[in-house]
Amino acid sequence: MAEENLTSYNDLISVVIPVYNDKKFLPECLQSLHNQTHENLQIILVDDGSTDKTYSICDNWAKNDKRIHVIHQARSGVAAARNAGLYSAKGEYISFIDSDDYLDSHFYEKMLKAAKDNNADVVTCFERLIDRKGNTRISIWHEMNRVGDNISFLKEFLAQGNPAAAVIWNKLYKKSFIEGISFTRGNFLESMLFNVEAGCQKGTFVWIKDRLYYHRVDENSELNPMGRKRIVATVRTMAKSVDIIESHKPPYDLLCQIKTKALWKLEQGYSYCLSNDWIEEGRKVKEIYMRNYDKWKSNIVGTANRMKLWFVRLLPTIFFLKKKQNSD
Repeated sequence: MAEENLTSYNDLISVVIPVYNDKKFLPECLQSLHNQTHENLQIILVDDGSTDKTYSICDNWAKNDKRIHVIHQARSGVAAARNAGLYSAKGEYISFIDSDDYLDSHFYEKMLKAAKDNNADVVTCFERLIDRKGNTRISIWHEMNRVGDNISFLKEFLAQGNPAAAVIWNKLYKKSFIEGISFTRGNFLESMLFNVEAGCQKGTFVWIKDRLYYHRVDENSELNPMGRKRIVATVRTMAKSVDIIESHKPPYDLLCQIKTKALWKLEQGYSYCLSNDWIEEGRKVKEIYMRNYDKWKSNIVGTANRMKLWFVRLLPTIFFLKKKQNSD
């Protein structure tokens, strides 16, 4: 099975894995779970209406490993699949991983140790990224061990823009902490909204510097939100995130930082649409920008930001034409 557990912690961890037509990578994902040094796992495979051999792969692994529980459901989307797994979770801690990814053998041992040693509600590790050719690289974000509160967690990905903080697959959540939070169906970045809801609750958040998660990426990945089919959904999610945070009445300076960062993210999306001649998507992103600028303009941080974002609001076409000329 696995190496002898090196820690005294043996809490049950529920691992939720949404699966859809992933016969190529799912066995590697499950093998990495089989190899974990922390063995007390409830592994929940939610087969979201697969039409290939994924269905039988799930059932065959469940026959050979009693920790694996399979839920077969009609195609409903990744948010519904994660919710189904979440509702079936019995562990003190919960982990969400993607079926085409895999884990370092010490992933749960180290994550659980960090959670227990710091009485943490959410633990985040760093990742290694795998491209289509199987090459592995690390992200640009500097890793370090640290402990913070929910404010520092929200700053990490909304005010500072660290994408590793926004995703769910590199985290371990205390089940009691995320009670009542679920994934929003029909939303592209449902994992980001899940973390926004978690970050609005007072708690202890821990980052460990170990790169324990192996995540596959390509041009269609969530880590590349500027694809034509994704860009409008991405900026809508950013705007919705700000509204969620504001409804929880955060510190004023944090809200100002987040709104300023969000407006620049919307501007970035609009600029990307124009540079690619995506007229319809650009129109929709522009509408989102204009509407939220009017709502958030009093919270913009810094004179330079206020002037530039006001200019984007007033004369967007001229602004982006000038920006393009400067970049040529």
